[in-house]
Amino acid sequence: LVTGATAGLGQAVAESLADAGANIVLHDLTAPKEAADRLAARYGVSVIAAEADLSQRTAIETMMAQLLGRCGAIDILVNNAVVRRFAAVENFPPDEWDRALAVNLSAPFHLIRLALPAMKQRGWGRIVNIASIYSTRAVEDRIDYVTTKTAILGLTRAVALETARTGITCNAVA
Repeated sequence: LVTGATAGLGQAVAESLADAGANIVLHDLTAPKEAADRLAARYGVSVIAAEADLSQRTAIETMMAQLLGRCGAIDILVNNAVVRRFAAVENFPPDEWDRALAVNLSAPFHLIRLALPAMKQRGWGRIVNIASIYSTRAVEDRIDYVTTKTAILGLTRAVALETARTGITCNAVA
């Protein structure tokens, strides 16, 4: 499962995994069907299109229930989806702050907690959280992105420790 996978880095990750022979769940906020069809045709793998608003916990839970019911497990989870807004702290809209926390940080938490039971049952899994250079340094007018990408490192460390002896790895890539 690759989130935010119909363009940019997410699309490149999905293509790389498909090229290695992995079947893909291609997630995006809207209409990933065309991208999924192109990926399946190009690499000859099974591709499921999954549409969900990752700012909504119920949407995440519904998507994961459907995927786990269909696939049994998610072997590789790549938390890539992100929102960002450019604004100084004092001008940053509170609703956009809440959305950034939900998509950039809470969604990876929920996806991990929902994918882990099946990974543990199989004794194998890979969780990859997409971090950023801004996980370790700041820049002006990107308070949401800097904050959530820094927090992704903490989430990654905590999950990595909890899964260290289970056959499951959790890493961040910047």
